[in-house]
Amino acid sequence: MTKKQKVRFHKGDKRPGQTDMNLHYIKKMVKRGRKIVWQVIEKPKHKIVNEFFFEEDASNLVKFQNKHRVWLDNGGIPDFLCLKGERKAWLSFLGTL
Repeated sequence: MTKKQKVRFHKGDKRPGQTDMNLHYIKKMVKRGRKIVWQVIEKPKHKIVNEFFFEEDASNLVKFQNKHRVWLDNGGIPDFLCLKGERKAWLSFLGTL
């Protein structure tokens, strides 16, 4: 007889092979001074992916990302590709000079 390996999962453990299915993108209008820009935000991490002057451009990116879910396997868009990530990287670069 062969023994079966028993695997015990504890409460809160991540199961292998499953990804976070809550990843989605929204657009949000933000006023900067006298200008209005549209931000594409990744939820649930609240990363600012990009900013657009026109609402149509932001809508196109949101529809594409929600339909194809390109970054789902990676857990979302990496920080260095997001706007806040670029700013943090640039500030840290300036601090080393």
